[in-house]
Amino acid sequence: MTDRWLVITLEAPLASFGEAAGNAQRGTAERPSRSALLGLAGAALGLRREDAAGQSRLFAGLRTASLSQRSGKLLTDFHTFQSLPSSAGAPRSRAAALAQREELSTSITRREYRMDVRYLAGFTAADGVAEGQGIDLAALAEAFRRPRFALWLGRKSCPLSRPLNPQVVPSPDAAGAFLAYLEADPALLGTMPREAELAVETLGDLPSGAAISRQHTRRDDPQSRSSWQFASRSEYVTGLSLPARPEREAAR
Repeated sequence: MTDRWLVITLEAPLASFGEAAGNAQRGTAERPSRSALLGLAGAALGLRREDAAGQSRLFAGLRTASLSQRSGKLLTDFHTFQSLPSSAGAPRSRAAALAQREELSTSITRREYRMDVRYLAGFTAADGVAEGQGIDLAALAEAFRRPRFALWLGRKSCPLSRPLNPQVVPSPDAAGAFLAYLEADPALLGTMPREAELAVETLGDLPSGAAISRQHTRRDDPQSRSSWQFASRSEYVTGLSLPARPEREAAR
């Protein structure tokens, strides 16, 4: 059974967690996708998309979990783009495409975001990974403190608004890890509701006897960053009661 988790805080004015891609409409999930969390880890470690071996090691080496403290409100934005009809043939460059202005067609796409969000994200070693072959949690925590590449919450237009505050905590499950993390820094509780939603990848990451409020399938398990291939996985969601904020903190 897992006994260590790395927990970070994810807070941003805007976030977007796409799953099923589309041309005219690109939606967002209410909570971070597995691909988004692994993407943050890969960026912090400095893994490039063309590093197939490094990306595969990342995908196979970690399980993820999330705690939704504030999922925010939905915002829909739109932008326009221009394209050439397929009958015009593939242009040699963008300049060549723009030179054919009379053949360009303009389209609108809509993209969804979540506004004013706060989540906790958890990472733990995947089952069956040999020692030294997976991702070291202490090294990943240090990478989150000093990331190699810029970090954002889903899209480049979604920068983080506070430090990640990575902490490795001992716990047999995700719920215990998140509670230990919050109890060590009560200011994070803020004015959040006393009940938050916990989402995990396996039933073993839930505390014994936890009631599952729902189970669903998400197509967000990355298989290849270079070709943008994703597989489906199960996600289990349950409610988690958060500790009360100390009176002296609430009075400030």
